[in-house]
Amino acid sequence: MSKKCQLESVLSYGSEGTVYSGSWCGKTVAIKVFLKNYVRRAENEMKLIKNLNHQNIIKYFDLEYEQGNAYLTMEYITGGNLYEFIQTKFTSFSYWTIIGQILIDIARGMVYLHDRNIVQGDLKSHNILLRDGIHQGVICDFGISKSLEDDIGIKKRNQTAKGTIRWMAPEICTPPPEQSSFESDIWSYGCIILETTSGQEPWITQFNDDATLFRALQCKDNAPVFARICANQFGPSHICKLLIECCSWSKTHRPRFVDILNRLKIVHDENVPIDENFDQMSLDIPISNDSLYFNEDDSKEIQSIRSLQNKDLDDDSKKMLPKSNRSQGRLTGEVFTSKGSASGRPIYEGVRGGRYYLTSSGSKVYLHK
Repeated sequence: MSKKCQLESVLSYGSEGTVYSGSWCGKTVAIKVFLKNYVRRAENEMKLIKNLNHQNIIKYFDLEYEQGNAYLTMEYITGGNLYEFIQTKFTSFSYWTIIGQILIDIARGMVYLHDRNIVQGDLKSHNILLRDGIHQGVICDFGISKSLEDDIGIKKRNQTAKGTIRWMAPEICTPPPEQSSFESDIWSYGCIILETTSGQEPWITQFNDDATLFRALQCKDNAPVFARICANQFGPSHICKLLIECCSWSKTHRPRFVDILNRLKIVHDENVPIDENFDQMSLDIPISNDSLYFNEDDSKEIQSIRSLQNKDLDDDSKKMLPKSNRSQGRLTGEVFTSKGSASGRPIYEGVRGGRYYLTSSGSKVYLHK
C-alpha cells in the first residue's frame, strides 16, 4: 500500500530525521521523516498529540511507514520560529507588542497541555512556530514529551536526562536527574522570556559553552548567579517579573501557566502602553520573596562564573552531560544513569540507540543487547 503523503523540498534537518514540505490527501503539510532508530519515538509522539485540538498546538494528521522509516504528517506553518524572530526583529519598533502576544500564545498552549497532564519537555524558541502574517505562536516538537498519567504509581528519577541544556531546569541537570515536569516546563518558559529580553540564547553571555552551563546548573550555590542575570534584564516590568519567578531555582516557587496566562492577559486587555525605551529592571520594588535576588555583592558571582569557565568538568559531570542529539548547535540528548548493570557506572545512550558506559580513560564500552 503506497503512502498518502508526498515529499517535496527540505525544510530542516535534525538528529531524529528530516522535515519536508509536501502534500497529504490534497493538503499542503509538513512531513517529518524519522530515521529507523526513532520510529518508536514517532509512534509515542503521534499517540500523545493526535487527539489534541488547540490553535497554539501544532496539529498532527497521520503516521505512515515505508522501508522502515516513519512519516509523520503535520500542519505546515510558514512564518518561521520565535528564535528567528528574536534574532531579526529585536530592535524593531513593534517588537514588544508582538512578543507580548506570542508569550500569551505559548502560555495558553501550555495551559492546554498541562490541563491534560502532558509535559512538553523541550520548550524553547526553536520549537515555537509563528503563523505567517499574524505571528501567532504555535508549540511544536513533542519528541520527548510525556503524559504524567503514564507515570502514576511509578517512581522515576535516575532514568534519563532529556532536553536542550540552555532551556533545562536545574533539577533536570543535577545527578541523579529528575524527570521533566510541569515545573521544568515553567523554567524553560522563563528561558524563552530571557531570550526575548536579551536577544540571545539563554545564559550565553555568562556561560558561553554548554559544558560550563551544565556544570553551573548542577550546583545550588550558583543560584544567586542566575537570579542576578534575570534581575538585570531590560524590558516591560511585568515580563521581567515573570522571568524572575519562572527561573526561580526552587521549583516550588515557580508560578503555574494558568497564573502566567492570567497576568499577561490583564496587561494585554487593559491596553497598557509599552514604552520602547526601557530602563533596567528596578530592584526597589519587591519582586520575589527569595533572598537570592537581593544579594548586591556581584563580585562573588562574577568570580563564581569565572571559576566555572576555567575549571574542567569532573568525571561525574562529564558522565551526566548529554552527548547525543544535537539541535541548533546545542546539546539536547539523553543520558542513562541506571546502576548495577555496568559495575555501578552510569549507562549512556548513543545517537544510534546503542548503550555504553565510560571507562576511567573515557573510552566507550558498548553493552550487548
